[in-house]
Amino acid sequence: MVRRSGSDLIASTASLFVLVGCGGDSGTGSVSQGSLPSKYVAPAATKDVPLVDNPEFVHWSQYPVGTAVVRKKEVSNESGSVRVTTTLRLAEKNLDKVVVESQVTVDRPGQLVVENPPQKLEFAAAFELPQGMKPEQFALPSLKAKLLGNETRTACGREYQTELFTWDERNEAGPMTVTLWRSEGVPGRTLRQEVKGRTQVSAEEIVEIIEPDG
Repeated sequence: MVRRSGSDLIASTASLFVLVGCGGDSGTGSVSQGSLPSKYVAPAATKDVPLVDNPEFVHWSQYPVGTAVVRKKEVSNESGSVRVTTTLRLAEKNLDKVVVESQVTVDRPGQLVVENPPQKLEFAAAFELPQGMKPEQFALPSLKAKLLGNETRTACGREYQTELFTWDERNEAGPMTVTLWRSEGVPGRTLRQEVKGRTQVSAEEIVEIIEPDG
């Protein structure tokens, strides 16, 4: 079985969530979800460190290879708007890991559409629990996230039961509030996400779920 540390898990998971700023590079204004506490040091590898199930592996394993989800996001600030399309596709799965392919397309007014090459994100079946942390913390979209309750939302013509989370983040653009509607019933779990900051706002939601042929 492939082992990965909890810090590796969070780094991989955070890369699935990117907020693209207006007028800058694709990484401008990015929001990191699931960051480890400041000054955290990963424990040395040892047989005594307990292994816990990786929530991302458990989630994606329920779908057949080839399953994909398309999300569209619009980011706005005083300079205008940027449209971002993200496609996540389950490229591989076995008993040890799943591989999710992420492809991002950025559309800025007056510029050519940028289709970034796909990136492969690997999620091991289990990871070593960092010292001082609890398994349930890794089930959260962010260590700062607070569950407000459950809410029924519609996406792609279907109703889903979602968990509603909110938390505060900060990046180079300043403080911002993140609101997330999450459901285990959709690939990638994110049904809708809103980010409201001092200088920009964004909204992202699912627009298509693709099932593999056969």
